Amino acid sequence: MEDNSPNIHTYGALPFYQIHFVVKGNGKMFEELLLARTRKRVKGVIKKSVEDVWWEGGKIAERLNSDSRLKHLLISILKDDDDIFIDPVENAVRIYTRFKIESDLTRHLSKEAIEAYNIIAGHVKSIMKEFE
Repeated sequence: MEDNSPNIHTYGALPFYQIHFVVKGNGKMFEELLLARTRKRVKGVIKKSVEDVWWEGGKIAERLNSDSRLKHLLISILKDDDDIFIDPVENAVRIYTRFKIESDLTRHLSKEAIEAYNIIAGHVKSIMKEFE
């Protein structure tokens, strides 16, 4: 007996990924301080270039905005990326981007991108230690 249902869905691995960096700690305790995301000003329609990058959110946004090395890295890595988010959860703080196509993995995990995520994680850790 054949199943000719129009509602058949295929499941399985999809060719998308999401980059997550995790800082362990009581993230919920610092929710107001650590919730943040990047914003950017882009120039051009077809050949886009990032002119400026800044952070919006809690106390951490002030620190991240004052880090000139991080800003330089973000301008170069966010030209192809969406925003970066900092999200405190129950027992950690997640630093992540939106879902990406699997074929772009090496471009989104460049040396500069990993350095930027490490700088962000360092700022997260320092705020968590400061306000414990």
